[in-house]
Amino acid sequence: MRIWIKLLGGGIIGAALGFFLPMNEGATADTFSVISDVVLNIGRWVLFPLVFFSVAVATHELRQDKRVFLVYGRIILYLAAATAILVIFGTLSIVVLSPARIPIIDEQHIAFSLPSFKDILFQLFPRNLFKIFGNEGGFLLPIYFLSFFIGLNFSFDRLITRPAFQLFDSLARIFYHINSFIVEILAIGMIALAAYLMLGMRASPDLGLFTQLLTVLVVDTVIVVFGLFPVLLFYLGERENPYRWLYATLAGAIAGFFSGNAYFSLSVTIRHGKESLGVPRSVGGPAFPLAVLFGRGGTALVTAVSFVVILKSYSSLGITFLQVLWVMGASFVVSYLLGSVPGMGAFVALSLLCGSYGKGLEQGYLILKPIAPLLVSFGVMLDMITASLVSLLVARHEGIQKEIEVKDYI
Repeated sequence: MRIWIKLLGGGIIGAALGFFLPMNEGATADTFSVISDVVLNIGRWVLFPLVFFSVAVATHELRQDKRVFLVYGRIILYLAAATAILVIFGTLSIVVLSPARIPIIDEQHIAFSLPSFKDILFQLFPRNLFKIFGNEGGFLLPIYFLSFFIGLNFSFDRLITRPAFQLFDSLARIFYHINSFIVEILAIGMIALAAYLMLGMRASPDLGLFTQLLTVLVVDTVIVVFGLFPVLLFYLGERENPYRWLYATLAGAIAGFFSGNAYFSLSVTIRHGKESLGVPRSVGGPAFPLAVLFGRGGTALVTAVSFVVILKSYSSLGITFLQVLWVMGASFVVSYLLGSVPGMGAFVALSLLCGSYGKGLEQGYLILKPIAPLLVSFGVMLDMITASLVSLLVARHEGIQKEIEVKDYI
C-alpha cells in the first residue's frame, strides 16, 4: 500500500476520533498530547544523524564533479524565488478577497524566543566542537554546517580520507534505511496527531470567527498546489505531466498538515524525494534540510495572509500600498528565521511581525491563537511541497534526476 494512503487513512481515523471522543474536561486532549509528542519524536528520531552523514557525503560527491557551489547556489536561489512567489501571491490574494475583520479577542500573552544572531554564531562555533552533538534537537543548522565542511574536506588527500568517507557513506545508508522503516509505520502515529489537532479545534469556541480567513488559505493552497506550481514546473522542464510531481509529494504534505512539524515531515519528504521523485542523494541530501532551515515559503505565505487580516482587524482604515510592500518584505525575511522552531513556524512568525510593526499591534497575533495549529499546519504542508519542487528542479537542471514510473512510487 502506498505510504500516502496509509498516512491519509491514519489521519482520517484520528480526525474522527478527535471529533467524537468525549473531552472529559481536557483529559482526552492531555492524553493525546503526550502520545503526539512521542510520535513526533519517533518520526524525527534519526533525522539529525541522517542529515549529518548525508550532507557530508553529498557535498563530497558534488565536489568530485566540480559543481558543489553550482548546486548549492541553485538550491538557495530556487528556494528564495519560491518563497518570494508565495509571499507575493498570498499577500495579493488576501488583499483582493478581503475577508471580514476579526473581533479583538482577549487572549493570554505567549512568549516566544528565537536564538539571536550571537546565539547562532556560538551554536555554529562552540568552544568545544562536540557540543554541537549535545543539543536537544531543536536546531538543525549547526549539524548541517559542520557536515558541509566535513564534506568539503574529504578531498584533500583521498588516500587518507577514503576510510572516513566510506564510514560516512555507510552510516548515511544505514540511517536512511532506519528512517525508511519509521516512515512505513508512521500511519499508526498519524492517528494520534490528527486526533490531537481535531481536539484542539473542538476546544476553541470561536472557530466561526475565522471561517473567511481559513477559506482564503484553502483557496490559496489549492491554487498553489494545483495551478501555480504545476505551471511553473511545466514551463521549467516537465512538459509531459507536471502533476506526477504532485502525486509524489502527497505523503510529505499529509505528514506536514497533521503534524505541523517541519522536522517530522522532513523525514517523510526525504524518502519520497529519492524513491518517488528520483532526486539523487547528491541533491536531496543538502536540498531538503536547507529548505526546512531557509526555504519556508509556505509558512511565509500563511504569515503574510494572516498578518494582513490582523492589520484589518485592528484598523478601520484600508491597507495602503506601502503596508502591502512591508508585509511582503517582512514575511519573506522572517521566513529565514524559523529554522529553530519547526513546530510553531507560522505563529512565531506572526508574533515577530506584530512586534516589528509596532503601533499598538505587538500582541495582535493573539487574536489568531484559536486557529494557530491550523495556520502552522497549512504552512508546513506547503513548505514540504515547495521543498520537493525545488529539489526536483535542481536535480533536473543538473541532469541527474532519475525518472521513476508512477506505478513505482512508494
